[in-house]
Order: sequence, then C-alpha cells, then structure tokens
Amino acid sequence: MIEAYESDPRLERYLISFHQGQTLFLEGEESQDLYVLLEGELDVLKGDQVIAILAEPGAVFGEMSFLMGDKRTATIRARLQGKALSVPRRDIGRFLQEFPQLGKNMAQVLAQRLDAASNQLFGLKEFCDMLPDAVVLTDHTGKVTALNLAACELYGRDWHQMGHRPMEELFEQGQQVRELAGGVRGGQTCHEQVLCCRHPQQGPRYVSLSLSALHDAQQEFKGMLLVGRDVTAVERLKHRMRHLRRWLIAATAALVLCAGGLVAYPYFSSSMVQETTLHSEFREKLVRDRQLLGSLLAEDLAQGKLDRGQEILRRFFAAPGDGSLPYTGVVVLDNEKKVLESYYPKGGEAQKAGASYGHIPFEGGREADHRVLHVFHQNQDQNGSWGELLVAFPLSYQDKPLGWLLIGLDPTALQKRYDLDKGELIELKLSSPKS
Repeated sequence: MIEAYESDPRLERYLISFHQGQTLFLEGEESQDLYVLLEGELDVLKGDQVIAILAEPGAVFGEMSFLMGDKRTATIRARLQGKALSVPRRDIGRFLQEFPQLGKNMAQVLAQRLDAASNQLFGLKEFCDMLPDAVVLTDHTGKVTALNLAACELYGRDWHQMGHRPMEELFEQGQQVRELAGGVRGGQTCHEQVLCCRHPQQGPRYVSLSLSALHDAQQEFKGMLLVGRDVTAVERLKHRMRHLRRWLIAATAALVLCAGGLVAYPYFSSSMVQETTLHSEFREKLVRDRQLLGSLLAEDLAQGKLDRGQEILRRFFAAPGDGSLPYTGVVVLDNEKKVLESYYPKGGEAQKAGASYGHIPFEGGREADHRVLHVFHQNQDQNGSWGELLVAFPLSYQDKPLGWLLIGLDPTALQKRYDLDKGELIELKLSSPKS
C-alpha cells in the first residue's frame, strides 16, 4: 500500500534518503519528527545494543518522541541504504489532510505495535508474578510505578493503594529508606538491608531489601529497583535467641557465683528481679491510668454524651506526672468500634468522629482483660508515617458494655524503657486489681 504513494509529487518535501551506517537520530536527542520507512533496513538501538530491526515498508518510527513531545528514546541507524518519509511535528496536521489514507495506514501500524507491546508487557508481568521475591519499580522521584504479586502479598497493598505513592510508605523506617535510596542514586550499593514493613493485616513484617539504580543509555537516573524477601521468621528467631542468650548469660553467671558461696545469691536475684520490676512498674502505671480515664468517661458515655470528653482527655495529658509511660494519645470507641472522641497531644492527628477501627485486628487471648492493636498514621506533612501500639480496654458502666478505651503507646520508646514489644504486651496481665 505504501508503494502507491512514492510517486506522488506532494511527498517530495518529506522524502529523505539514507546510506548504510547513517544515524537518523540518537537516543536522548531533542528532535521529534515522525518517520515512515519506504525501503531499506534500520537498526533500533538502546545504548549499543540492537533491540529491533525495521525492514517492512510502511513501518513507523520516532513515534514516541513525536507523540509525547519528549527526547528520543532510542537510536535509529541504517543497516542498509534506503528511503523514508520524515514528517516534522509541526506539519502533521497538513500531512494528514493531504494523505488521509496514509495517515490511516500509519495509525494501523501504530495500533499493531501497541498491541504487540501490550502482549509483551503482559507476558513480562506474568513472569514477574511468578518470582518468589517482592519486586517494586519506582520512577526518578521514588514513586512506585510497578509491583509484582509477591510484593502485594509481602507489603499487604495492591497497585490501587501504592501506585504513584512514595516507596518509603511501605516501611516503618521511611527516613532510612530515603537515605538508602539517595546513596544508591549516588553510586553506592545496597544489599540485604533488613527493614520493617507495615502490613495492614499481619502487623510488622521484616524484609531483606536490596536496591538498584536504573539508568538509561546516557547514564541518566530513571528510577529504582527494589527486591525484597520476607525474613520475618528469621528475625523473630533472632529476637528470641537474643532473649535466650541474655538469660543464659545471666544463668551461667549465677551458677558460677553460686559455686563461690552465698555472695552469688544477691547478685543473681537482683539481676532477675530488675526485668520483672520494669514490667510490674509499667503494668501498675497503665492500669492506674486506665482506671482514672474509665471512671471519668464512663458515666458521660452511658448517658450518650461526651460533651466533656475532649476536656477530660486534655486534662489527663496536662496533669503532672513522671512522664515515664510513652503515651501518644487516647481514642474512645463505641461498641461498634467507631470513634467517639480522640486526643493526641503532640505529633499526631486526632481521629475523626465516626471513623471505624473494625477492620483492625484486636489481638489478645479470650481470657485477657485487654487487646492490642498495631496501627500506622500518615504524617501531617505527608512524608511517611509513624507506627503506634494501642492497648484497648473494654469500657462499661454498671455492668453495661459501652465501648473501648484505646491508650496509644510509642513502640520504640516502650521497647527502650520497659523492654516490651507487641507480643509481650499482649501476654502482659493488665486486669484491674480486685477491690
């Protein structure tokens, strides 16, 4: 079909010839003319590698830069001499008016190429979804552009939730991820860095993460490749082994000292009591504050009003105390786990009335007097998020269930001050003392 137009004199102003080895345009070049091959063969190159050969008359090339108004994405070099039509971007309207059938043929060729590319991308996605590792791609700004099935399962988010979102939102240590990405962009390597991700249903998951920079043929930075493996079981085993090692060291020291005489007993007992004292101190303070808040809120809640709720919570945080408990805020829920009132004194955003906590697991045994939630909040500046452990106590008045009192704790400070993590917090006995 294209041969029928070659003798048309109106095409002469668009006609060009090329010789073997001639470069029609270079990758990264600013030109945006659209080309149609009439005869000859052309190599399509990315960098120094030939990725395709154009030999069919009517083949369209240069269309990506033409359509997007951007730099050339590949180099075109003549394999054999030949001829082509070169249509400047500014003249495309007139060209299509003069040669509507030729424009239709060009559109058909582009549609066929798009269909072939779509099939290739689908096949590549199917292959990536079969990989056991979690693969995430980002653009040059660090926003997610693609992720495979393993990544969706590991991070607990699909494309609709993570597409075009900053990659650091996948992890608790958002600042650390940004620093790692900056180092890789500057030429450093990043392999097998263990980070904690925020799985909405399963809670904290540990990921062994490797980052690689993606560059084009001109070595311009284009994005990041993140490959992650779930190492949660290994990290939890390490945590248990650290506890066991500390216990074994203490026990061994105690046995050695016992062999020396009675001096060993006080040393051993004091070292063992210290950890128990920390847990006991935390338990007593938390139960005390739970009782105080419950007594102040329960009667108003039973009467179906919380006019004084915000003032009660504000005064609670403003009251003088030793400040040793790492509180982040307080949330009051009704029986359907919807927010009635909340207060975050600093660094947090109060939850809106009516917001539901029903989708968040309330973890704990049936006989326990409390439950534990692990939630994540978006920072007000939208640069990442922060994690929070919420201890949930049932609220009641005269044996009538009213809802839940959620007391927020900073997980990092809780571990540092009281040597407590989420699992130990769930197992801790927090029932009120009998009067």
